[in-house]
Amino acid sequence: YRTTPEMFQAKTQAMVDKYKVREETDLKIPVVAPPPGSDVYLMGRVYMWWPMLELEKGQSYRLHLSSIDLQHGFSLQPLNINIQVHPGYESVMTITPTSSGEFGIVCNEYCGLGHHTMTGRIYVVDRT
Repeated sequence: YRTTPEMFQAKTQAMVDKYKVREETDLKIPVVAPPPGSDVYLMGRVYMWWPMLELEKGQSYRLHLSSIDLQHGFSLQPLNINIQVHPGYESVMTITPTSSGEFGIVCNEYCGLGHHTMTGRIYVVDRT
């Protein structure tokens, strides 16, 4: 979908304001735990994926990805999910995590001198 960096950043910030459960790292990156079935937003920006997500195993979410500055690559590890993320475009997919754990996000599209530090995280928890 077409979007603007400002619109996508506003949607992401609104989700953080509503569902933030804690902060992590010395960068104070928020971790959000939106309810199952909701829209979750993950924003690429130099040099981080923001915010961190905490999702429930076996529950579905609509994941929205976009960049607010440069082209980035979204690669979810150790799974084989790889998507190019462009400013001005919003990619949307339905995801249903099938295993709990901690999943790393790396940028696999060179985005500048700090590219090697551009990471993020998705936590999947089993609430059963």
